[in-house]
Amino acid sequence: ARLPNSWHLILVLFFTSCATVTYDQAELPFEDIALAQSQIANTEFPELKEKEPEVINKIFNQVIDALNIPAHDFCEIYSEQDLCEWNYKLEENRIFNAYASGRNDITILTGLINGIEEYEELAFVVAHELGHHIANHISESSRNILLGQLAGAVIGAAVYGSEGSSDNINQIADLGGSISRLRFSRAQENEADLIGIAILIKAGLDLSKAERVIVRMAQEDSRKKRSSFFDTHPSSPERLAYFKLNKERILDGELFPFMN
Repeated sequence: ARLPNSWHLILVLFFTSCATVTYDQAELPFEDIALAQSQIANTEFPELKEKEPEVINKIFNQVIDALNIPAHDFCEIYSEQDLCEWNYKLEENRIFNAYASGRNDITILTGLINGIEEYEELAFVVAHELGHHIANHISESSRNILLGQLAGAVIGAAVYGSEGSSDNINQIADLGGSISRLRFSRAQENEADLIGIAILIKAGLDLSKAERVIVRMAQEDSRKKRSSFFDTHPSSPERLAYFKLNKERILDGELFPFMN
């Protein structure tokens, strides 16, 4: 009975002590998710050929040129960060991915550029990674994981007492850190999408083309039919539905009213 009790205590402490995101998302109507599911199921993409290196570099530079100034301006208005400049890297790798790291690094893999048709698709992914930096997610994630581990360690010591082994206590500490990472990573992914959409709007890009990358990823995502509570990203239909909803909220002036 010890382990279930420790689960309960970790969950209570975690949900009441860790930091939250600035722009959290409300629950989506079922109809919005159903429409997103239908779009994902009924969209057909042509088979893509691998792009020549000069084409990859051209798209990479085109996206950076389109986003850098709008992202900087957005960051200056809405971010608490003191750094609104970013270091963009293009990495030779067949994986369909990009990621934010360090204090201001954004790495784009060539596999991502090979996997898209429109440069607006890449622009949304890059704007999403910019959102992680602008919202200070990297340092916040480290803090939340540490808080979860500390909570787990305290609870482990309380549950097992002086007779408990270090392995038992470390196991609960790791559990606390994992829950912190999973819960807030999902919230941060949603927030990064929201900021990314705002940057695309500020850049004057076509969001109907940009959202295609979500549909593209959804069709490759074998996990899209599972519950996503313990995934680090929201489910693909949910993500697409939020994209459409948040686009309208931003354009209507409900969010980021001083952006324009």
